[in-house]
Amino acid sequence: MKNLVFALPVIALSTTAMAESGMPPYTLDPGPHAGNWEATLTGTGRSDDDLDSNFMGVTGSIGYYFSKNILVSFKQRLLYTDPGDNSFFNGASVFQAAYQWDLAKWQPYVGFNLGGQYGAQLTDDGVFGPEVGLKYFVNESTFLFGNIAYETSIIDDCCTEGTFPYSLGIGFDF
Repeated sequence: MKNLVFALPVIALSTTAMAESGMPPYTLDPGPHAGNWEATLTGTGRSDDDLDSNFMGVTGSIGYYFSKNILVSFKQRLLYTDPGDNSFFNGASVFQAAYQWDLAKWQPYVGFNLGGQYGAQLTDDGVFGPEVGLKYFVNESTFLFGNIAYETSIIDDCCTEGTFPYSLGIGFDF
């Protein structure tokens, strides 16, 4: 009983201190809300249609939720390959509009990418195509995710040849 008498004021003080520190309360609704921003960092790869020209690299993105389900984001991809005697760098800058289903911790999405690619071993050109992915929220605002897209050139080989960019990474809603 004596321990309980001393423990209750300590618990009350620590709870009060946490409330005054500005920490947001935990909710059972993980994921974004309208007006949230999202930032991601991923390990990325890209392969051609025949899966014989492969690149590895990183992608970063920043996005804004217009509603709980609609995200518009900008992605910057930097890729590297070393096919023997030479090494090559290239990249892509892509805007994406995506719809995300709110299934609690698991949140699949489908999006459409539009942007440009540039660098070695490819023609500088516009690209477009669909993307699908899956996010898993480990808490209210942090998630792990993976995605795959199909992007084809707008001008050169429109709709006849494309690439498959794919990523695994971490993201944060704020």
